[in-house]
Amino acid sequence: MLPPDLKEIVSNCAVFVTILQLLSGVLVCKQYVANRTTAEASVLPFLCGLLSAGYWALYGLSKKDNIIIFINLIGINLMVIYIIVFYMYTFKKSTVLKQIITVAVFFILSYGYISSEEDSHRHDILGFIACSLTLVAIAAPMSKLFYVLKVKNTECLPFPMILMSFFVCLLWYIYGLIENDIFIIVPNLIGGTLGVGQLSLFWIYPRKPQSPILTKSLVA
Repeated sequence: MLPPDLKEIVSNCAVFVTILQLLSGVLVCKQYVANRTTAEASVLPFLCGLLSAGYWALYGLSKKDNIIIFINLIGINLMVIYIIVFYMYTFKKSTVLKQIITVAVFFILSYGYISSEEDSHRHDILGFIACSLTLVAIAAPMSKLFYVLKVKNTECLPFPMILMSFFVCLLWYIYGLIENDIFIIVPNLIGGTLGVGQLSLFWIYPRKPQSPILTKSLVA
């Protein structure tokens, strides 16, 4: 029998660390403002974050989970702000605008289709899409992992962000177990496992300075 306040403790901790993780975008946007440009950066991480938060919020509504709704409404608002800042400082405004419209059209059309389904099917479809989008985001850093294994150096990996992501996945995984929700359990189990793998690389391959010439030859 689980303690009655365990869910509240876990959910509050999960919400707190997730908000901290979401606020990391502030540092990215601060750099854009300081440089007066986004340079060659892509808006896609913010757009994917917005799409993911949107579907998780809808999923939370479908299962009447106020915790899921709350944290993803925060995510939606922050991602919209980040996208606006990105658009203000990008020199590829037409490309970014097309990407924004594409994501908006995809969301509207897909949700229009989902809305026509029965309630039970709608819940599962929303959960599947939200879970899939999270898995895509989790898989994104894999190219860096392969690079680290190649050069045997973790200099390019952001330790604080990886550690934060691990705790986010761990807490939401526990929350998913409490809720017996497979759509929350699966992506966070995979994300947590990947986090353990990434953190272990800092022990296997300690950070060390690397010459630009060597790095360039290995990347090429």
